[in-house]
Amino acid sequence: GEAREALPAALAVEMIHTFSLIHDDLPAIDNDDLRRGQPTCHKKFSEAAAILAGDTLIFKAYEFVNQAGWDAAVKSSISLAMSRACAEQGLIQGEYADILAEGRDVDSREIIAIYRDKTARLFELCMFCGGRIATADPAVLKDFKNFGLNLGLAFQAIDDILDVTADDDTLGKTAGKDLLQEKATLVRLTGIDRTRDWARQSTDRAVAALEKYNSEAGETLRGLALNMIDRIM
Repeated sequence: GEAREALPAALAVEMIHTFSLIHDDLPAIDNDDLRRGQPTCHKKFSEAAAILAGDTLIFKAYEFVNQAGWDAAVKSSISLAMSRACAEQGLIQGEYADILAEGRDVDSREIIAIYRDKTARLFELCMFCGGRIATADPAVLKDFKNFGLNLGLAFQAIDDILDVTADDDTLGKTAGKDLLQEKATLVRLTGIDRTRDWARQSTDRAVAALEKYNSEAGETLRGLALNMIDRIM
């Protein structure tokens, strides 16, 4: 049904996401040994294999989009959205800014820009892809992207709180890395309580973006946002 129709986009975005995690964990970037409770790709298979696996996933993502059963206009807009979410306006820019900010004093504006590019752009992309398969209505797509962006901002703030408060088993990755590497996070700048408030405000903005959609899917997305914030309340 409808969910099956969106599956190629879901798989493509998850391939992009997984590429970003594999490369993020490499010694030259975050140098991490643990991901999803397992040894990281380079730890298990070698650095060269991890670099090439990440590269492969990028191209496979575009293959899945292009082989999907959507019309050419949908394929084109999803391919373009994927490129924009990942390149110098998104994921890779956010990752680079994150690296450059390590150990520096940065203000909240700069940190939020990193959150937006490094993390929230992928959430926004998920919402755009699902929305674009269903409709070309720019007003609907704007609401969906707004939900994704704010959910992504909340997610990164929550993730940074959990980095300080949770253990390796809960996270499935190495806890306490942000402080160790002097990462630019709202927690480091403003403390846990203020970061929690900011995550709550971002969640409220996300939920508000979907207030006119009373479908089951709208409820599921609202539930996801509220479930996420509950992890730190």
